[in-house]
Amino acid sequence: MADIRTRPRVIVVGVVGAVLTAIAIVFANMAGVSWRDWVDTYAITNIVFGIGFIVPALIIGWYRPGHRVGTLFMISGLGHLVTAASGMLLTYGLQHGWPLPPERTLVTFYFAGWQLGIGFLANIALLLFPDGRLPSRRWLPVLWLTIAAGLYETVSSVLSTGTFFGHPGVTSILNVGLVQPNLADTVFELLFIPLNIAWVTALVVRYRRGDERTKRQLLWLILALIAMIVLNTQRWITGDGPILLLLSFVMIPLAVGVAIVRHQLFDIRLVLSRTLLYGLTLTVIVAVYAGLVAAFSLFVPPTAERGAQTGAAILVAIGFTPVRLLMRRLTDRAFYGGRSDPARTAQQIGQTLHHEDDLGGVLDRTRVALRIPWIALHTADGALLAQAGTSQEGTTEEVALRYRGDQVGTVRVELRRGERRLHTADRDTLGLIGTPLAVALHALQLTEQVRQARVATVEAAGAERVRLQRELHDGLGPSLTSVAFRADAASNLLRSDVEAAGRLIGEVRTDLRAVIDDVRNIVYGLRPMELDRLGLDGALREHVAAVPTQSEREISIEVEAPHPMPALSPAVELAAYRIAKEALTNVLRHSSARNCRISLRVDGNLHIDVSDDGGKPATWRPGVGLRSIAERAEELGGTATVGPAANGWQVTACIPIHDSMDL
Repeated sequence: MADIRTRPRVIVVGVVGAVLTAIAIVFANMAGVSWRDWVDTYAITNIVFGIGFIVPALIIGWYRPGHRVGTLFMISGLGHLVTAASGMLLTYGLQHGWPLPPERTLVTFYFAGWQLGIGFLANIALLLFPDGRLPSRRWLPVLWLTIAAGLYETVSSVLSTGTFFGHPGVTSILNVGLVQPNLADTVFELLFIPLNIAWVTALVVRYRRGDERTKRQLLWLILALIAMIVLNTQRWITGDGPILLLLSFVMIPLAVGVAIVRHQLFDIRLVLSRTLLYGLTLTVIVAVYAGLVAAFSLFVPPTAERGAQTGAAILVAIGFTPVRLLMRRLTDRAFYGGRSDPARTAQQIGQTLHHEDDLGGVLDRTRVALRIPWIALHTADGALLAQAGTSQEGTTEEVALRYRGDQVGTVRVELRRGERRLHTADRDTLGLIGTPLAVALHALQLTEQVRQARVATVEAAGAERVRLQRELHDGLGPSLTSVAFRADAASNLLRSDVEAAGRLIGEVRTDLRAVIDDVRNIVYGLRPMELDRLGLDGALREHVAAVPTQSEREISIEVEAPHPMPALSPAVELAAYRIAKEALTNVLRHSSARNCRISLRVDGNLHIDVSDDGGKPATWRPGVGLRSIAERAEELGGTATVGPAANGWQVTACIPIHDSMDL
């Protein structure tokens, strides 16, 4: 609804501005105004200023309806065009003898119009730029002083005795004979000094506290200010020069309009940094050259003046490249942060990573150092770990994080507005920062793996307790209860029926043997007793010795192991025994092998190798047994592989023994 209500007003302002411009041009032609008169009466200046304010004001009002800066620019532009139109009407009226009251009315509009623009409302607009609000409520006194100064200048101009370029009697119709005392003029001029400082300070405060959008908007204004100052420096210093250079002031409202509506048009940082780079370099070179020529003139005779100039030029040429590099480093650091010195920036951020584990804080320091809007850290599978800044839905690029050749994550950064790709210096800096980040990310992954392993251990222990509870409750419990009942019955029959009591005692003996077998099976499920009795190699040989009685076919099984067998932790012994036994079971069940070899080898790790000559099956897929082999090895930090061998199949496992001695 805001667009519908305000756009007609924008159209009306545009039409009024066009009409005022047409009036100024038509009556200037009718009066035969020369180009010199156009300049001397400031008609051309006011027309250019008026159009320079109204054009961005119309754009702001159309695309950002209700924006205070746009409204102030509209009034400012109309004020300058009113002055231009009034001046040309006055010129024509004086030539043709118009009555004095209309002429004096036009003088009033002539004096007041331009004061509303560059002398009053334009300053308020800059104070409210870029969001249409003051930086904070503390700036209200500056706003009121600006309004008071503008009103004083405007009102005093229409109440004074000033005439239209010396024409007697052609004064403002509101003229009350006001003559500004010298003291008032002095106070007014002194007041504008702190006001100018305050306006500049407001822009600096906004830039330092603003987000990336605000900073980019302010850079447009800074670029326009620099261009205007450069173009008018000679005129302000010497007091003369081309007056039309004052027209460069319109670059300020034009830059403000672009900043409010299309601040991301292109990389304003690059434009401004290069402008400052070459501007400062040129200034330093000219100053050094002038200083050298002046210094040489003090020590060399006048006849050698040309030689002094040549020597100064040579010294300047020698120093040009170092000066340019210095200025480039300074400007790049001002606009792009630490990317001008990737190694130093990476070192500083890397040091913070050593003292804290807050990845979000490290990313925020990186974002601030490189002046980028948003940065995020992702794992290799795309999960977000941390981020810093506010994404503006701009273009993003990624930098891979690698640890020992493997990608452990990525750093994703959002490019600055106007940039189409990540600058080489930014990528170099992120690459250097990525090294400690990759180490930290790898450490986090290891920590997560340890946590998951602990959880798995706790869950496995819980499952084992449940199994033991079930075995004891469902197996041993009823058996022992039956034994107790039979023993009580036998005790009751000892005196009355000795034969029956004897039978019950025999049944109790049988039940107790069954209970003993159950206990032995439970204990064997936890850890085979032959491991404690015979060791790993002995337990395997005992198991292999019993295979011929269990197998339906003849098979030769050979066990190779070091003698004596090195001391192994109980966990490693149990895992190796289960792996070898499961592999042998697979040979007996699924292979037609006639020979099988179980090999144990120790070299810092325990290597288990089970191979057969049963040939390669046409189809094969891993089952529960083979998966359990891999899981048992991985639980202790080892590995296990299953695959075809020369004449059959081979199961190979490797388990670290030094890291597992305390298990």
